[in-house]
Amino acid sequence: MTPEKDWKWYGYAGHLIVSARCAYHLTTRIGDYLISTVGDFRPDGDERAPIGAGPDAFFETYVFDCLGEDKEGNPILKEFCEIDGQRYAESLLAEKGHYRYCRKYSKK
Repeated sequence: MTPEKDWKWYGYAGHLIVSARCAYHLTTRIGDYLISTVGDFRPDGDERAPIGAGPDAFFETYVFDCLGEDKEGNPILKEFCEIDGQRYAESLLAEKGHYRYCRKYSKK
């Protein structure tokens, strides 16, 4: 079990190649897992676009196996292949989903 006081929060997106164009991101390392939530993708600046399958997939949370951090404190992923995840239509659902995955993986 990883207590909440030992969760590490990062100030950038943890996944998605176009994450620089996403206004929303949460990234948390919990032990050997990285939980990353991104969304509100605006490829042309103004209009929001889905980032996944489905017309309402505006946000997503993915979980990755993590091998700790490099010397600069950045997470090292075992593979860039998600082991769990979910998509959402709204930011509040994405936020709640991110915390739900954090709690789930803190128990592993």
